[in-house]
Parts: sequence; C-alpha cells; structure tokens
Amino acid sequence: MKYWMDTEFIERPYTIDLISIGLVAEDGREFYAESSEVDWTKASHWTLQTVRPRLEGTGMPREDIGYAIRRFTDADKHPVFWGYFPAYDWVAFCWLFGGMNDLPFAFPQLCLDIKQWAIELGDPELPRQEGARHHALPMRDGRRMRGRSSPASTPLPASDAASGAKIPISSRRRQRESPRCSDEETVSEKSRAASAADRWRRVFSACDRSSWLPSNAP
Repeated sequence: MKYWMDTEFIERPYTIDLISIGLVAEDGREFYAESSEVDWTKASHWTLQTVRPRLEGTGMPREDIGYAIRRFTDADKHPVFWGYFPAYDWVAFCWLFGGMNDLPFAFPQLCLDIKQWAIELGDPELPRQEGARHHALPMRDGRRMRGRSSPASTPLPASDAASGAKIPISSRRRQRESPRCSDEETVSEKSRAASAADRWRRVFSACDRSSWLPSNAP
C-alpha cells in the first residue's frame, strides 16, 4: 500500500527537529501526530508565526509517535512511502524509530519522491495544494492521488539536470524578510512540454501496482 507523507520541522545545522507528521494511506486512512519534544528556542521567527499557530497542541514523545505509526501500518507487509521533496521528511521519519537501520522490518529504507518522478515524466505541473498550508496532514498529495498507480512505461525524456524547488526562491526570500507568509501563495511548477500533463494522467490510470514494485515482491 502507498502512503503519502509530510512533516513540519525546525531545520538547523546537523539536526532536523520534528514538529509534526501526517500520513495518508492509499485506502483513505489518515494519521497525524505532533511532537512534544520540539525545541522552540531554535525555531525561526517565520516558523513561530506560520507553523506553530496551526498545531493542535496534543503533542507526544517522538518514540510514541514511532509506535503509533507502527500500529497505523501494522497490517501492511509491503508499505511504499511517497513525499514531495522528502529528503528532510524521511530523515525525521527514520529518527522516530531510532535510525534507518531501526525501521520496522517491512519498511523500505527509502521514500519515493513525487517531484523526481514528475521530472522523469517531463516535469508537468502538479495538482495545486488544497487546504491550509504549513500543516503536515492537509498537504498530503495522497488525497488526490490515492487509488491511482505508478507508471510501468519508460518515463518521458527530461533534462539531464534535476531542477525545481519545493518553495520558490521568491517565496524563500520573503520568508527570510517577513515573519508571515500568505496562505494564498502557491507553489507552481513550469511544464516543459504541452503534452506532459496528459501523459502524467495516462500513466497514473493505465498501470498497476505490480509494475513498480521490485520484481521479487509478491
């Protein structure tokens, strides 16, 4: 089963301090948790003004979040995790269990990246985010993508150089200069080919689970 993941965190040198994590399963189930161990003294002014007010305030220790995720995925022997620019998300996720080598046995040691996949398909414009921004659960692309499969065919040619940013440079500059970020700001991706978006929809609907799991998976 596929799970779409997102987190909010405090980034500082040599560590990623998890604030909250959200998962949406392919079958529609949702998981959300907030950490009670956040060191808010290390947070930027923007994080304090934009992320913290959206929290529900029901924090729990990181170790307990790890056990709760185990229960959420307990019946799944072949989970597949997806994220959007998930490099930091995946590190924070693994640390909930101790480290990558401490992940539950059935868990893979990687998180698939929706943006990297999009680049391979010609970098089409992705669906716009719905709901509140800077909150781990509503940001999940799984609400729009669950029930669809991943591609079996050879990806479209794309530029040799990976490009793109989760938050555009202009928005990152505004974050540094201003404590607030408008909810109306959106992340847009430039399409490299007029037909790429149609190709994106076709491969989602035409392929089945067996085409993108490892060949030795049941």
